[in-house]
Amino acid sequence: MTDTRPTVYLAGPAVFLAASAAIFRYLKEVCAEQGLEGVAPVEETGYLKHLPKAEQAAAIRQGNIGRIKECDMVIACVTAFRGPGADAGTAWEMGYAEALGKPVIPWTEETAPYLERVIHDKDPDGSVWCKQHGMMVEDFGLADNLMLAAGPVPVQPDFQSAVMVAAEIWRQKTAVRP
Repeated sequence: MTDTRPTVYLAGPAVFLAASAAIFRYLKEVCAEQGLEGVAPVEETGYLKHLPKAEQAAAIRQGNIGRIKECDMVIACVTAFRGPGADAGTAWEMGYAEALGKPVIPWTEETAPYLERVIHDKDPDGSVWCKQHGMMVEDFGLADNLMLAAGPVPVQPDFQSAVMVAAEIWRQKTAVRP
């Protein structure tokens, strides 16, 4: 957070990709085009390798918490990850940011309803049940779980749209009122 531009924490599972450094460079460039400074989750962890795994994890977690606290808002990728729904870490970061009163702008590459990604059965009364776990599946027509997708900012269909929404939220927040 070296800049005077509003800062945006870039939550999402891109940290798990081999090309994560290049992806975050691109995401930061898109943010900069809209006057925002993109802030990636903790990217460099090599300095932690001497620590036990649990301590490495705790340090990364605390680093990300610090970044979220320092940022003005969060843009979160809720594209399905390792299953039909969003990454659990991203979901936690979204909730944490919202609890801090920060705007959270979710986006996904998969805008079809969550229900379409879950293998399910439907009872005659219309109840929907996950075949794998036997638990009810929510059916609200949202891109993910209602706690992630029914917030104040609708899920955006791509990253660029999310960045444009974030820039507009910031403009409205900082607009001089008569």
